[in-house]
Amino acid sequence: MVRSIALLAIMEAQRQGRWGASFHGFRVQAQRQGPARGCAALTEVSLSVSFGRAAVTRCRVIANYAHAMEPNVWATVI
Repeated sequence: MVRSIALLAIMEAQRQGRWGASFHGFRVQAQRQGPARGCAALTEVSLSVSFGRAAVTRCRVIANYAHAMEPNVWATVI
């Protein structure tokens, strides 16, 4: 379930700029950083997942920005 929320967070951050949610003690936050270097069709998103006070993961994801505009299509993560 946390993985699904993380994918949704990436998509919503691409569309809205920032998104966050929590689930059974896990907190997922994503924030759009802007276009990926050298490519306007891709965007960079900062993703962090924590459980309580412990950080589970922090990463930057480059995803296809065109999919963020389509409401029924999942983001393609590179």
